[in-house]
Amino acid sequence: MILLEVPFAEKDAAKSLGARWSPMEKKWYVPDNLSEDLTPFERWLPNQPTLSIVDSPLSPDAVPANEKEKGVTLGQLMFQVQSALRQSFPGAVWVKAEIANLNERRGHVYLELTETAETGGAVATCRAMIWQSQVTRILETFAKETGSELKPGQKVLLLAEVNFHEKFGFSLVVQDIDPSFTLGELEANLNKIRQQLVAEQLYERNKQFSLPTDFFRVAVIAPPNAAGLGDFRADADLLQQAELCEFKYFYSAFQGEQVESEMLTAFEAFDALHQANPFDALIIIRGGGAKLDLTPLNVYSLAKAIAMAPIPVLTGIGHERDNTLLDEVAAVRFDTPSKVIAGVRQAIFEGAQKAQRHWLTIEQSSQLYVQKQKQILADMEKTVQRQSLNITERLKRLLTPLHYQIQRQSLGLVQAQKHTLLQLNQELKYQVSSQLKLQKHQLAQYQTTVANAPFQHLEKARVRNKQWIRFVLSSGPKTQLNRGFAIVKDKKGGTPIKSADVAKRQSQIEITFKDGAIQAIPVEE
Repeated sequence: MILLEVPFAEKDAAKSLGARWSPMEKKWYVPDNLSEDLTPFERWLPNQPTLSIVDSPLSPDAVPANEKEKGVTLGQLMFQVQSALRQSFPGAVWVKAEIANLNERRGHVYLELTETAETGGAVATCRAMIWQSQVTRILETFAKETGSELKPGQKVLLLAEVNFHEKFGFSLVVQDIDPSFTLGELEANLNKIRQQLVAEQLYERNKQFSLPTDFFRVAVIAPPNAAGLGDFRADADLLQQAELCEFKYFYSAFQGEQVESEMLTAFEAFDALHQANPFDALIIIRGGGAKLDLTPLNVYSLAKAIAMAPIPVLTGIGHERDNTLLDEVAAVRFDTPSKVIAGVRQAIFEGAQKAQRHWLTIEQSSQLYVQKQKQILADMEKTVQRQSLNITERLKRLLTPLHYQIQRQSLGLVQAQKHTLLQLNQELKYQVSSQLKLQKHQLAQYQTTVANAPFQHLEKARVRNKQWIRFVLSSGPKTQLNRGFAIVKDKKGGTPIKSADVAKRQSQIEITFKDGAIQAIPVEE
């Protein structure tokens, strides 16, 4: 049994760590099942007599001259360090740190705390633990206040007791965590990013886009297999099946360390497709979740990507109570993915109604315009008919004198032309008679020539044919081969080759001479 020196004011703390009360000894003690690790009870362990500087083993005067020995044992040094820390930190202190690692063993939660400089280098590190008896209270309170579980990467304000053990070294025993500090750190980081976006004139940039009056092609960035995406697609797929709107999906993580890189990759893919075939809007959706789970979305690079988007961005991230930096810089923010698609559906519906009203207006206006034009045409037709009759009567009156004048002049011209024609007719008859006599004489000569010419031509043709036959017979392949010529043929089909270009493309050719044939391979010069 290991007895403890527990002040009355701290009995509840000792009891919560597992200590038991001994009625016989009138003291608290450590049960055997917890005696292996006395770190939680270290501050109540019986203290050994405190050594003064003179009496300390570190002082040579504390040992008789004949037994003086250089140095002290490690245990003695660690004990003095422990005593000094207890005197300097008698109670718990509030400590600001960042959680670098977290794990659970046998019900206890062990932390690795760190502090980093602005350059990213570590300034200090330390181990800490939350004992099993305190785990439920501390972690449940933190999760309830912040909306997220305690995890690495969070900045926390810890109420911790300084602890030093001869064997296990320095550590902190966490007694409580202030959730408001963690939330405050997140808000301070958000304000810093907001100020940068405002200074760069990016914060309101995407808000300059108004909500499209109609949607035909929409890009969507969402986490794969998320419940919010399923709610969104329940209506989006119906709109796409009806060929009212096309949806193109890009997937990215919305929690964890990969959020920034995956979402920037999704933005790049969206931008590439937008350049080829523009979208009407970009929608970013995610189902509801813990407030701190949305922290990876509150980064400058993602906010800038939305602000610089060439089209309006619509967000539906989380629930109505949730808000991210992406919602702030987007053109339009919706509470949930379902409300985003509802807004798109409503815009399409209102656009259809507006188009229908416009069509009816155009149809009615067209009918009125056609009726008006018909009346105008009818009036113009009557005017044209009336004016045509007037013009016709006036022209008739003007043409009557001209008609008589033309008739009189025409009769004179006809008589003169008749006399001229009679003279031409007599002259023509004389000339025709002379020509006929001449043609009859020439025709008689032609008849004589025609009667004799065929026989002369036939004889000449017979002599010429005989000459050609003798020439053809003397020009056969055998005759040409005897004269020193050769025949080049294709090896495969035996087809004669007539050009060097064709011969160069053959793998093998056959050359025939008067006394036989040989095989040859064409070689280019």
